[in-house]
Amino acid sequence: MRRRSFLHLVGGALPGVVAALAPVPATAEGATERVIIIGGAWAGLSAARELRQLAPDLDVLVIDREPILRSLPLSNTWLVDRTPERMPRLDRAVLAGQVGYRFLAAEVLQVDRAQRRVHTSKGALEYDWLLIATGLSYDYGAWFGGDLQAGRVARENFPAGFVADELDRLKQGLAGFGGGTLVMTIPASPYRCPPAPYERAMMLAWWLKTRRIKGKLIVLDAGGGLPRFTRLFADRYPDHIEHRPYSVIRSVDPHGRRVLTDDDDLRFDHALLLPPMGACPLVERAGLLERDKQGQTVPWARVDPVRLCSPLDDRVYLAGDLVGTVSPLFGHYPKTAHMAVRLGAIAAQQIAARSTRAQELPVQLPHSICHVWLDAEPPEQLRMDAQYRMRGDGVITQAVTQHDNPQPRDEDLQWGMGLYTGAFGATPK
Repeated sequence: MRRRSFLHLVGGALPGVVAALAPVPATAEGATERVIIIGGAWAGLSAARELRQLAPDLDVLVIDREPILRSLPLSNTWLVDRTPERMPRLDRAVLAGQVGYRFLAAEVLQVDRAQRRVHTSKGALEYDWLLIATGLSYDYGAWFGGDLQAGRVARENFPAGFVADELDRLKQGLAGFGGGTLVMTIPASPYRCPPAPYERAMMLAWWLKTRRIKGKLIVLDAGGGLPRFTRLFADRYPDHIEHRPYSVIRSVDPHGRRVLTDDDDLRFDHALLLPPMGACPLVERAGLLERDKQGQTVPWARVDPVRLCSPLDDRVYLAGDLVGTVSPLFGHYPKTAHMAVRLGAIAAQQIAARSTRAQELPVQLPHSICHVWLDAEPPEQLRMDAQYRMRGDGVITQAVTQHDNPQPRDEDLQWGMGLYTGAFGATPK
């Protein structure tokens, strides 16, 4: 069984493709062409609003299987009860009505690029332009091969909490942790939000200490870590956190609660098992993955770094976490909410320009801002800014700066709410 097929089956078997037209609201009156956006999160909703503003004659339809959007970026402090859940949940259908596009709650089963048709659990829909913004998925096949049951047990009992539907189970699992060995895994890059696992580890160490839980967090990190956090782990929580860089996981036994690395066979009492990540299986089924020098597929979407369309199909655009290599210098854009918003807007600008036969757009590159907690008490935060420019030879360069915030005043919440209102057009209460 192929690894990506296994990845999909962990989330449920693929239903049969339905040929009938989907029962969605009628196409907007006077619309000239249809844009279908698969994925109603940061990239997809940003693109939908941008298209509505730039190309009002387009019929814009967003498809997502979940009717409610639950945000992840500020979840780490909520997990350890340092803050309440700070970002409001958004009703996607209500938001669509407010902004002026359409929304369909359905599972997307297949993309037929030859026929320009999207097959969903509620029928088939034709498109003129397609934007895939489905984010990423876990690749449990890297640990379990074709053992579907092991993958399901790992996700059900030891969720990593890097997708929204795991957050409540993760918090419940932590609430029941009475002590012992708590393991957290960090895969090799790229993965969602580079500093997020380290922020989570910091919050968990604070939680163990303040709750006086007799246990230790062991972080099995496939990479070298982030220097700032490495120092903080050692200086502030030496008795509560053990960071093991370059720990490549060879196998996981979720039944026996064991993790095997090159250096250790580690038993745990509870775990946050974050496996390697990749673009969702729909991207593979659509034939849109990157290939390495040997011609083998890699689990990220191949994309034109500037136009954000697929080099394999110029009617298909890609935005958000699923985007693959954009530069030989740094590889991938950081997979953050802010970056997804900007990529969604840039893809929408490209679609709007092409649909109206406008002149070629000047190069538009994204930027990203990320607010990270360095410690919980007293509160201390860090803002990370990533800027991009095009060199004369056409290669994209990256510059990252860090800004300490020793006395935060909800700058992270203001940032998040600003994305909701500015990028989505939402007016959450």
